[in-house]
Amino acid sequence: MKFKIFSVLAFTLILFSACKNELEKELTFDVSVASATNVQIGDSVVTAPKGTTLQFNFTGEPDFISFSYSRFNTIKSVLTFSTQPAWGTHIANTLNVFLYATADTLLLNNAKKDSATIVNRQWIDITSQCNLATTANTTNKASISLNDYRGKKVCLAFRYKTDFAADWQPTWTISNIQVNDTISNTTTKSRTVLAATMGFTPFDLLNIANPYASAATAGVWNTAIPASMVMTRTATGGVLNTDWLISKPIEIVTGVNTPSVNPTTLSSVFPVKNATNNINSYSYQFTAAGEYTITFTASNANYVRQLTTERKVKVIITE
Repeated sequence: MKFKIFSVLAFTLILFSACKNELEKELTFDVSVASATNVQIGDSVVTAPKGTTLQFNFTGEPDFISFSYSRFNTIKSVLTFSTQPAWGTHIANTLNVFLYATADTLLLNNAKKDSATIVNRQWIDITSQCNLATTANTTNKASISLNDYRGKKVCLAFRYKTDFAADWQPTWTISNIQVNDTISNTTTKSRTVLAATMGFTPFDLLNIANPYASAATAGVWNTAIPASMVMTRTATGGVLNTDWLISKPIEIVTGVNTPSVNPTTLSSVFPVKNATNNINSYSYQFTAAGEYTITFTASNANYVRQLTTERKVKVIITE
């Protein structure tokens, strides 16, 4: 009788130990991409054309697996604004537009240093791209690509400079300055930067005693309304002007990340496997071009402990 009891106890201990070992087993999991026509599998990235269905194969036996992705989309950045001159007959060449790639801004409290910064910067003159009006009371719109500056910060500047005092020195109105970002190959806008957030500051190079003044007076930039900034005309015989209007650095983004969306749950995660089924692969069709970071999350969860691991795959889907 004792022998039978000991046998039962021994069997129970062995079974308990086996169950415990099963509950405490390490989580092993890995992902690979199956070979297919038009699919290029490199050491660090998989490349395939739009419309391709990729098959992801699993190794290991996790209880749960989920799938999600983040798609990086490049951005097209375009600077737009409108300009209107008024008064006088000498309008041409009195307004120039510049860009300069920098993260530095004006000090705004040291006229001597800011003057040197403005004069010595190697400004890029984009005036020829800006479709500026050359006759009074006409409004022209500018549209300039900023794609060459992606990943950088740029200052935008307008310089009002006159050289003819025998007639009115013209008024210039600069309105609706915007940087609009659109996801490449789409019409979807991802960001709009307005003049009100660009931090425009006047600087009068010929009035170092008070160069930062903003006012609705002759020969001075008025920035009170960022959506419509005005340089007011100077009467015939008045002092000539050299006045800058300079923004703070504006970030030109490289792109944006778009997360996956499960149409059933509206979350970013697609469930692939749970503890009740046995799945060794998962297929997904990529219908949009872009750079994808695929994430498979695997986990074992029980009353003893929870283990989770991730495997990422970079995929480039071409047009």
